[in-house]
Amino acid sequence: MIVEGRDVHETPLLDALYESGCDDALAGSADGAQYLDFTRTAQTIEEAIRSAIADVESVAGVTVVGVDRD
Repeated sequence: MIVEGRDVHETPLLDALYESGCDDALAGSADGAQYLDFTRTAQTIEEAIRSAIADVESVAGVTVVGVDRD
């Protein structure tokens, strides 16, 4: 999941993401883009993506701008 906004490497943001339900995500960056890599379990991939987006966007200052299923 590609995100914009706050720096995903900052501890306060990582803590906020964890508290919002993103305890199954690893944060990283490459080529100037920030991403969260999820290992989310759900009935369907679409449900997993929707719930991950909702959890991420519940944190102030972070916006999901893309999703890659890889």
